[in-house]
Amino acid sequence: MMGKLLIFSAPSGSGKTTIVRRLMERFPRLEFSVSVTSRPPRGAEVNGRDYHFVTPEEFGRLVEAGEFVEWEEVYEGTRYGTLRREVEGIWARENVCVFDVDVVGGVRLKQIFGDAALSFFVECPSMEELRGRLEARGTDSPESIERRLAKAEEEAKRAAEFDHVVVNDDLDRAVDEVATMVAPFIARRIMLYFGSFNPVHRGHVAVAEYAVEKELADLVVMVVSPQSPFKEAEELAPELERYEMAVQAAKESKYPDKIAASAVELTLPRPSYTIDTLRFLEAQFPGAELSLLVGGDNAPGMVKWKEAEAILGGFPVYVYPRPGDDEGAFPEGVTVLEGAPEMEISSTRVRELLAEGRERFREGDFAGAANSFGEAVGMAPVNREAAGYLHLISEIQNFKNTDLMNP
Repeated sequence: MMGKLLIFSAPSGSGKTTIVRRLMERFPRLEFSVSVTSRPPRGAEVNGRDYHFVTPEEFGRLVEAGEFVEWEEVYEGTRYGTLRREVEGIWARENVCVFDVDVVGGVRLKQIFGDAALSFFVECPSMEELRGRLEARGTDSPESIERRLAKAEEEAKRAAEFDHVVVNDDLDRAVDEVATMVAPFIARRIMLYFGSFNPVHRGHVAVAEYAVEKELADLVVMVVSPQSPFKEAEELAPELERYEMAVQAAKESKYPDKIAASAVELTLPRPSYTIDTLRFLEAQFPGAELSLLVGGDNAPGMVKWKEAEAILGGFPVYVYPRPGDDEGAFPEGVTVLEGAPEMEISSTRVRELLAEGRERFREGDFAGAANSFGEAVGMAPVNREAAGYLHLISEIQNFKNTDLMNP
């Protein structure tokens, strides 16, 4: 049975191998597919780890025997190829096959495996930066560097043939960017945590962390929703602001590679219905098991959702109860998470504190405003408004204490 693949290609020196190794540290199911090459080892390269090094004659015999999924003469007299048995062995272990290949090989692998593969083209910020990296690694002659730079210019023209282009101007940022796309692609079980997250707070994150710790899913996704048809009167912060804060909250959680935020519902037709989102995501992630994480306050109303029977009968639903919830009112068939964290935190309370802080700030009661905003930050650490006001109040107080003309 065909499994999944990740393909990384780039001009030599762009840093794709470092990105791949960092990703493999984050995601244990990633397994490197070791390519075969007819060139000799460079520097500290190890046979069987970096490449399978063979003679040109042996490479030719492997080609004739049909041992390769694909192969290419990258430079004159130097060939690289992907062994069929490498890929099949990784899939047999239920792991995800990772390719670190040249650009032509990456394009060919994507053509062969289609939607089973997610491909990345890694770019260096500039040709000058690429030259510096090639010179710094000290494994190539000046002539070889010039040849690689000329080849890099040609390879850059094929970047659009990959699923994603990643500029490696900052390694940590580049790895984080790739990880956000890899996590949902390789996840076998995806738990969807729908909500307005208006704003996101520690309680939301704690429940997502609990689901990860209980191994209820490989990935928990906070799906930021637009206006709910059942909450007409709710006053929502701007959609992009809510999404960006959810992204930040996921990054700052205990499990940033297993908790993510999604704006998928903000891109779909309105009004937003859960069943439509589920069907859209089923098509995007074939083979993945989708489940729902629902708060006890919303669970009783699920029977009124559009095509409620299809949701409750077709997807696992996990409910985290809140203090005072009537579990007898929950729909039949849901799984109640009895040990889920219960926090006296709500988005409504955070919004109240923000409103109190704004009013006190306008009145010149900076101490009172700081108390309100400080309490809001305690509940919702990534809330930019509360943090911004606290910083502003601190600046005002410092100015008052140091300006001799206005003591």
